[in-house]
Amino acid sequence: MYHATSKFLLAGLPQDVVKTIEAVEPLERFTHKFETADRLPSEIAADVTAVIFTGDTSAVKAARAARKSEKTLLIFVSSAPDELAEDDIMALADVWPETLTETVTRYYFTRLIRMLKAKKDAWLTELYLDQTIDTMPDLIWYKDKRGAHLKVNDAFCHIVGKTKDDIRGRGHCYIWGLTPEQYEQGEYMCMETEIEVMDKGVTCVFDEHVMGPDGIIQLQTYKTPLRDEDGTVMGTVGIARDVTKLKKYEAELIHAARIDDLTGLFNRRYFYEYIHQNRGAKPVTIARTDLSYFKQLNDTYGAKKGDDALIAMADILREAYPEATICRYGGGEFLLANIGSDDVSLMREKFPFVIEKIKSYCEKDALPILLSATMGITSTTDANISPDKLVRQSDLALYYTRNLGDGHCCVFNEIISE
Repeated sequence: MYHATSKFLLAGLPQDVVKTIEAVEPLERFTHKFETADRLPSEIAADVTAVIFTGDTSAVKAARAARKSEKTLLIFVSSAPDELAEDDIMALADVWPETLTETVTRYYFTRLIRMLKAKKDAWLTELYLDQTIDTMPDLIWYKDKRGAHLKVNDAFCHIVGKTKDDIRGRGHCYIWGLTPEQYEQGEYMCMETEIEVMDKGVTCVFDEHVMGPDGIIQLQTYKTPLRDEDGTVMGTVGIARDVTKLKKYEAELIHAARIDDLTGLFNRRYFYEYIHQNRGAKPVTIARTDLSYFKQLNDTYGAKKGDDALIAMADILREAYPEATICRYGGGEFLLANIGSDDVSLMREKFPFVIEKIKSYCEKDALPILLSATMGITSTTDANISPDKLVRQSDLALYYTRNLGDGHCCVFNEIISE
């Protein structure tokens, strides 16, 4: 991927040492350039990779003053490095012995170029990592065991509105702008899930919430433990996808699949699904009601009048039967279900209220066709009787009720016992 040129300045070294150094083959992706001098120059160019020099202890101070770049490595060849001042010896990349045989020279120089290659390879690896995570739209972070953020990507910075330098070493509350009290009172589980991942020692998936600049953000996070060379967990790496909009769209789709657009009641399909999911072995009562003269109103005065009547009927049923699950079955027909009760009187006793409300609606809106309703009810404690069969029973009761006229309500079991 890369190709690097290492430039070495050899100052004051014996000729045989110089020749041995120059004879060492460069490592993969590297080229060597050499410059020799009898003594240290007064200036060392910034493009020099390393200066290998000899002299008395003052030579180190001279080399430090001469180099134009702190990146230039200083390597001192000396028989008495212990005589150097502490700041001078700390400025050196290495100290070589003054007696340099060919083998020793090759060893020290090979060690130097391997170190240079290791640094370059580490730089390339970090470049790969940074470029990869910074092009990802998902949030990516690395944490230590205490929860301090060691590295994050650009997407993470964008969401929290902070720079990488500001984030590095900081914890969850600071980064997301939370007080400890807000964290305790909210649904922000980030720190707890980090502990869970480290305890389990495997990748875990979570749905989490964080406080973003525009409010609560819902994240789907994948968290994996990071292990030291001996296998102990030393932190975590996390990847999070902002699913706030996705979850909103999912909720809207679920709502659209379940709800009748006009009335806001459940639709027929979800009515059956709801009973299947929630009934179990509980008793259930089902009522079917029909808005009388709805078709005439709709055909004579238009869909707008009909729609208004359906919306009004839905509101009346909600008010009369707040404990019931209600759906628009189709046209002017509605279904109601009470799960956990087989007491048909609860349905029947409230039906006159429905009739009065319909009458009030017609009078208030001066409808030219006076609407009314009929109702058929059935109930059972037998969990083996299917919702389909119960709906058919309520339909039979409703059919019987129509023969009695508007405003009447009949119960299936009472009809078949006659």
